[in-house]
Amino acid sequence: MVFDTYGNKDNKSILMIHPMFTSKDYFKDKIELLTKEYFLILPTLSGHYYKSIYRSMKDEMDCIDKFLQENGIKKLNFIVGFSLGGNIAYSYFCTHPDLVEYAVIDSAPIFKFPKFIKKRFYNKYKKCLLKIKQNNVDIAKELNKCFNGMGQMQKVIAPKVDLQSLLGLIESCYNVPLYDMSADIQSRLTFVYGSKDIARFCLPRIKRYRSAKFVKVKNCNHCGYFMNNVTDYITEFLEK
Repeated sequence: MVFDTYGNKDNKSILMIHPMFTSKDYFKDKIELLTKEYFLILPTLSGHYYKSIYRSMKDEMDCIDKFLQENGIKKLNFIVGFSLGGNIAYSYFCTHPDLVEYAVIDSAPIFKFPKFIKKRFYNKYKKCLLKIKQNNVDIAKELNKCFNGMGQMQKVIAPKVDLQSLLGLIESCYNVPLYDMSADIQSRLTFVYGSKDIARFCLPRIKRYRSAKFVKVKNCNHCGYFMNNVTDYITEFLEK
């Protein structure tokens, strides 16, 4: 994992984690707006740049811990994650409730599937990755077949991801434990899903968090609300 920071360190701190097969550049068009009010921390997950391997969610969370400690950051006002990044943000918040004030978990596939389902996803994504690495296909179009319309945003990074990383990514997407939290901690947690997002089918599993906030955005696809309405997103979720 590598980190980039933007803005004034004296502002409220916000750590944002990108979806699978993207990078910190997922946020590049939003940085100027976000840094008006926030000190912005943008990691790029392991396995999403050359000569790196994504191994596990725990390793990524350990990297966040190390970065915050080395930079003297003792509190995050917000952690925000999208899709796979949402799974990591959720797990980090649940295990660091004294460090993170609020969490926004957007389009996160918080599932725990049996081995044969995970293998099916692995084989599907493996086939897609091998095909796009051939460089003679429409990469975005091929990715869209697997990733809910995300292909245009994934097409630069996906060819860099190797199959060893894919194993760890599948585990982090589809083998996510649920954490016990007090009602007070739950109240600092917001889940966001589009009404057209397939990840919304994990909602029955996470509705156990009765004190958390759940937002379903009408006519919105995977990660679509932030990408298309960032000003409204900030007003609704990031102004506490």
